[in-house]
Amino acid sequence: MVRLRASLPAVILVFTSCSAPLGIRDQPRSYIPANGWPTIVCLGDSLTAGDAAPVNQSYPAWLQKRLTASGYHYRVINAGVSGTRVADGLKRLRGDVFRFHPKVVVVELGGNDPGKTPTRVWQRQLSELVARVQRWGAQVVLGGLDEPGLGAVYRIVAAQRNVPLVWFTARLWSSPGLWGDAHHPNGHGYRVVMETFWPVLVRLLTRSG
Repeated sequence: MVRLRASLPAVILVFTSCSAPLGIRDQPRSYIPANGWPTIVCLGDSLTAGDAAPVNQSYPAWLQKRLTASGYHYRVINAGVSGTRVADGLKRLRGDVFRFHPKVVVVELGGNDPGKTPTRVWQRQLSELVARVQRWGAQVVLGGLDEPGLGAVYRIVAAQRNVPLVWFTARLWSSPGLWGDAHHPNGHGYRVVMETFWPVLVRLLTRSG
């Protein structure tokens, strides 16, 4: 699993169940693919970057471990950047997604938009982002947050673009021990996140890659 990170000055904002925005703390750096395996790109914000957990316990890191253990030859790219909004994700597609020639893209965005971007705008942007990935030729798994002001948007976009929708944090709320801070899972929590969408993702893969 490759994590694309480089430090930038911090702007301290947070992701909460009531959709408080996150701060942009880092950005991807260049990466040269190895071993010729097809790639899975995880595009998102701090929930993808793995905030509040060790670098080797983000959900993309757990996904890489699960793929390898299960005999799937895929390279996972962690394209999570804290503070990313949907408009930022659109701008990042060429440099952080398409250049890796992914077979599958897991999209987890939108939690930073409420309060900053009108709902109709970020809904349209998210739909366009998914459509662009599909036109490029990759399959999409949409990760959503089933919370007030958010859940309906993900449902609409998933239906519009005919992509599977997984509620990323649905299995975490009843288990306080799975949270690393008030707003992000800990390492165990990110593993649960990965296990939540694994049954959906694995249907899109082949063991030969």
